[in-house]
Amino acid sequence: MKVGWSGSTVEARELGSGPAVVLLHGYPLDGAMWSGVARLLSESFRVIKPDLPGRGDTPAPAAPGIEGYADFVEAILAELPSGAGLAGFSMGGYVALAVAKRRPPNLAALALVDTKAAADTDAGRRGRDESIAVAREKGVEAIADAMLPKLLSAAALANRDTVERVRRIMLRQPKDTIAADLAAMRDRPDSTSFLSEIRMPARVIVGAEDAIAPPEEGRAMADAIAGADCIVIPGAGHLAPVERPRAVATSLQEFFARTLSAGGAAGPA
Repeated sequence: MKVGWSGSTVEARELGSGPAVVLLHGYPLDGAMWSGVARLLSESFRVIKPDLPGRGDTPAPAAPGIEGYADFVEAILAELPSGAGLAGFSMGGYVALAVAKRRPPNLAALALVDTKAAADTDAGRRGRDESIAVAREKGVEAIADAMLPKLLSAAALANRDTVERVRRIMLRQPKDTIAADLAAMRDRPDSTSFLSEIRMPARVIVGAEDAIAPPEEGRAMADAIAGADCIVIPGAGHLAPVERPRAVATSLQEFFARTLSAGGAAGPA
């Protein structure tokens, strides 16, 4: 689909037909991380998997940060019919929460995948600054080397094809975009108190071996959202949509099939 953004027309990849579902990728990745999940979901839904600003063909936002990324997602939602679903992975989950706070009228269901609502701790913010310095001084390859063991489970790290695929996605990200992502995550607000304000259907999905956003945090998020549930994906680390695409797609398919319809579903948060 074509989206007006930053004075130009951006192409957001889409496949399938039916109720619209937008998939937001995480750091330091792009929309390709959702490919396996998107193919399966496209059997029932119109799936949009954009590259967030600053990568692919999408220009960087004029106003950087999570809110700048949320501006782009709002531009996508504005082109979609009512009753759209939104799923955000990791950093994409931070963006999805920022979008939900704006209560767009056509957003009907929210899935939060391997993400968290809390802001960074002081130690976490220092770690972001250190990673920004690494990206600028040593390049994207050093970031990829550091991130792979955090993103993948032990079993996935032993799978050469999975490792090479994830590494390839990371290495094509611009150095400036890596730094912008890190700063955006460092400076994001705490969204914990907002969870109780969400009124649309919501689901939390988390890898059983996720060391970045562990299952106990996912369950706590779901408990804070009225009517939400938490689905734990066995054998998956943080990058559950890549490690276990069929399990993640099945969970999203069941959730969105129940909460979305071609003519609209539940109202906004």
